Amino acid sequence: MNGLMNLIYGKAYDAVFKMNGNATFASRFAKMVVFLKQNPNQASYKKGGDPFSDVDIPQMASRFVASRMPQRPSMSATIPDSMVAEILVNFYKVPQQEVDLAIRTHLQAMGAENIIGYLLESYIASVVEPAGWVWCSGSFIKAIDFIKPDAKMLTWKLLQVKNRDNSENSSSAAIRSGTPICKWFRTYSRTGKSNWENFPDSTVLLSEEFFTDFVKKYLSELSGE
Repeated sequence: MNGLMNLIYGKAYDAVFKMNGNATFASRFAKMVVFLKQNPNQASYKKGGDPFSDVDIPQMASRFVASRMPQRPSMSATIPDSMVAEILVNFYKVPQQEVDLAIRTHLQAMGAENIIGYLLESYIASVVEPAGWVWCSGSFIKAIDFIKPDAKMLTWKLLQVKNRDNSENSSSAAIRSGTPICKWFRTYSRTGKSNWENFPDSTVLLSEEFFTDFVKKYLSELSGE
């Protein structure tokens, strides 16, 4: 890295290290900030002015640290449309006395589905970060979930992770088009089969079995069991 990149790296490293004293986290955040400095068009965090100033780097660091904290599944607070109950009873033939339970179960399932992406990235990070990848947690970088620099942080491997083969929207696909960003997905939506064998780093061992074990342990620790 040149002098400017070293300066940016140092500022970013210090910002996280002062918050939690974790040198590993600090190094990963610093690498992410260097990537953004080299590739400003990939930034999704823009507050105006210089995004690498003495003001913005600590704000980004706070978001990064917060993004690494455990998240809980949560049910939507939105009140379901009353017509849902009518459809459940009159089309799906759900008994009237079971409608409230069916709706609550649906909301719980939606809450579970909404956290799968976070759990997937957390699991992958737990395996690939020791191998040199950086999980781009904190939503700073567009259409990229993991980056891996070379030794001098001059060239980068870029990876976008999706839970299913049909879970990418058109805007995300458009951002990736014409770029070196590699896309990988966990499961095939029509068969349910997993796609771990095609993960674009053959040096790490990832599997559906290990992911399941990771999620069970994660949720057990959240619930205190």
